[in-house]
Amino acid sequence: MIIAVPAERTIEETRVAATPETVKKYTAWGFEVRVEKDAGNHAGFADGDYQRTGAKIVATPQELYQHADIILKINAPLPEEIQYLTSGQIIIANFQALAHPAQIKTLADKGLVCMALDMLPRISRAQSMDILSSQSNLSGYAAIIEAASRLNKAIPLMMTAAGTVPPAKVLILGAGVAGLQAIATAKRLGAQVYAFDVRPQVKEQVESLGAKFIEVNQEHFETSGGYASETSLEYQKQQHAAITAQLATTDIVISTALIPGKKAPILITEDMRKQMPDGAVIVDMAAASGGNVEGTVNGQSIKIGNLEIIGNSNPARLIPATASKLFANNIYNFLASQYHTDSNRIAFNFKDELVNKVCVAQNGKILI
Repeated sequence: MIIAVPAERTIEETRVAATPETVKKYTAWGFEVRVEKDAGNHAGFADGDYQRTGAKIVATPQELYQHADIILKINAPLPEEIQYLTSGQIIIANFQALAHPAQIKTLADKGLVCMALDMLPRISRAQSMDILSSQSNLSGYAAIIEAASRLNKAIPLMMTAAGTVPPAKVLILGAGVAGLQAIATAKRLGAQVYAFDVRPQVKEQVESLGAKFIEVNQEHFETSGGYASETSLEYQKQQHAAITAQLATTDIVISTALIPGKKAPILITEDMRKQMPDGAVIVDMAAASGGNVEGTVNGQSIKIGNLEIIGNSNPARLIPATASKLFANNIYNFLASQYHTDSNRIAFNFKDELVNKVCVAQNGKILI
């Protein structure tokens, strides 16, 4: 079997879907691994590192994809890559299929098999393959570090001969994997941390990390996938009031709230934003889905008055070495679950829940 690892062409993407460590495991299976030239440069993996673990370095996408059985990517292939792909090839990536149905249709029409690891079921044996958890965890950390580097004041409490510096106040909107890691990181930096989530059951997790949970007095339920669903108008009014009150003294906001397949909910309006102190920083991690903050521009950092809003849905790209390592391990674990030692091949079992749930296109059909 031939595994192809291309250089990512999505703007500002720094990660790579295979590391020298995982390439070594694939070559140990007896597979041929092709890596596009300079694919791992941003993550600190030189072509020579891949070659030493058995990979073949190729110069062009056309050569890379020719006769490849499995293609490992961070993001879905762009049109400039699709021209080189052929029917029956298997692509494993983060497709965000619910948000990009037209893209999936193009790939399905091409006869490609698309395995979207972002669609993995939330079951125990899928944990080691879960790209959303591994990357969200890193993104929560990186978002706090990015915000702290932009803030015009110190984060921790400092008691000095020249005077006392109060700790910065941080608000985390959404207490999923990214939000919880953001809380933990902000606390380690010495901030006073507050968190809001529509799911009251996450209060215990938030408080266990040392943050104060902002409560809204209305019971709310989550979807079967563990994500928050849309809220009622009455709930939104209470939410608006609670968050607005907190924003008046908040130095950093990290917003992470998403609803799968839908536009991200607006949690901070223009009027609410105006309540924040001068020099405050917002990192909107929902920017690619429209943003949680009115005025967010995906992929850009903008100044509105003395406030900075960073539209960054992929903070993990800021730490590409670590992010690539975890992403590559997730893919390897998924492939290992379908590897057959007797035939020395990867044969996907489409009756397996893992495969069935992640396959979003096959035989020219869209499966979501």
